[in-house]
Amino acid sequence: MISTFSRILILTFVTLAMIGCDKDLQERVDRLEAELRAVRSDTRDEVASLKSRVIEAETSVGTSSDGRSFEERIADLEGALGQVIAMRGATNNMGYLRPNLQGHSPLLTDHGTFLVRMEGMDLNLTQGGFTVHLNIGNPHAVAVEQFTLSGDYGGGTPELAEGEAYTLNNPKIREWQETLTPFETRVTRTLEPFSWTPFDIELPAESRDQLEMIRFSMNIENARLKRQDSGSSGSNSFSHIRVGTEGASVLRTDYGAFLISVKDTEQTDLGTKLTLEIGNPYGFTINQCRLVGDHGPALPERGEAESADAYNDRMRDWSASLKPFEAMVSSKISNFRWNRTTILIPGEEDHVKFLRCQLRVEDVTLPAATDR
Repeated sequence: MISTFSRILILTFVTLAMIGCDKDLQERVDRLEAELRAVRSDTRDEVASLKSRVIEAETSVGTSSDGRSFEERIADLEGALGQVIAMRGATNNMGYLRPNLQGHSPLLTDHGTFLVRMEGMDLNLTQGGFTVHLNIGNPHAVAVEQFTLSGDYGGGTPELAEGEAYTLNNPKIREWQETLTPFETRVTRTLEPFSWTPFDIELPAESRDQLEMIRFSMNIENARLKRQDSGSSGSNSFSHIRVGTEGASVLRTDYGAFLISVKDTEQTDLGTKLTLEIGNPYGFTINQCRLVGDHGPALPERGEAESADAYNDRMRDWSASLKPFEAMVSSKISNFRWNRTTILIPGEEDHVKFLRCQLRVEDVTLPAATDR
């Protein structure tokens, strides 16, 4: 058993040890607090200096040589940007329709390009205004179930003198823009894949003169995929066609892939006439299209003993000899068949042995819908 004196002695030593530890800990805390006060002081000085520099920069940026404030300069920039965005939307995303205009207008959307045409308009005797009959062609595998048409309508665009720009900076264009009437209508008619879909919209115009021009964009709100496309579309890629070889080349377009084969060439006074066969595996007829690209002599072949450098030199010379061309296809490309047609290229026959081209589809017809 530990005696009472021994317990008192042990307790005394423990107490002294704890007092020594507390003293050491207190000294460390005091030292850390002093260092922290120094850091805070330095930080306050640096923040004050940085604040002064920021104020000086804002002051110098906020003024210009003509005395305008920073806010005024930003407002001018925002106004200019708004004009650019407005013109971009009017030229790239809107379809333009006019009464009695033949053909269709392309309508660019987030789901691809659709075709739209005006079939006519009638006076709405019950509600007032006019009922405009539209027809939208859907060349895609997506069924559009709900969409909104947003745009405006009004008189025809003003006549501009030669050299006048069609921009919002032109007073004539600004004045014409102010006369247009905006509209927005939601359509719940389903645009079935690979077919035309007719529907009507109501526009509260007072006379036909106010409907000389209708323009709008299409915002697709609900769509569903009917079937999957096979493979990569590679739309609008260039195809390489060797004249005089067997087989067909693939022409990829926004409407799908077509086949093309050169069957004959003939030198004429106007150039070289090529007889083509174009295969259309789709259910629509192409009424108007053209081939656009480059033509040239036959593609060089590398000889067995020819070095790589020599062959590359010949390839560069051959590539530089290619000439651009644009040729209208002479006849329609009917659906589900091979179509024999011709094009005329303004060049000598020896210089029309290779084509690097695209098929530009400009007008198509889908079968009329039949009632079941």
